[in-house]
Amino acid sequence: MPPAERTSENWNCVVDCPPQVYLIDLEFGCCSAHTLPELTDGQSFHLALAREDCVYFLGGHILSTDCRPPRLFRLRVELLLGSPVLSCEVFNEGLSITSAIVTSVGSAHEYMILGGYQSESEKRMQCTYVS
Repeated sequence: MPPAERTSENWNCVVDCPPQVYLIDLEFGCCSAHTLPELTDGQSFHLALAREDCVYFLGGHILSTDCRPPRLFRLRVELLLGSPVLSCEVFNEGLSITSAIVTSVGSAHEYMILGGYQSESEKRMQCTYVS
């Protein structure tokens, strides 16, 4: 949105657009953008955790339906010679959560999810351990 069109009423509005996954190679200074058919709902405010060659997206808010489905996405990245190969799996089990905080605890693959929202007006006042 151009700065001249911003007002206090529309400053924090969200424009729904097809999501893309960006891979950035800091060593060689290049990047690539990828569109995955599994990521079409415009999900935002999710949690993301990385483990080895996978990134996990947990929870999130879908703008078009104003819901927070309990889904888990597993994005696998294979860095082959030439161009990377991305695959995405959707699991319909997880946490119905948005805008939470995640912190690592214990070993490299243990996390604690703190707070967040379960719905538009219901705060999530609990901690969840993930390993």
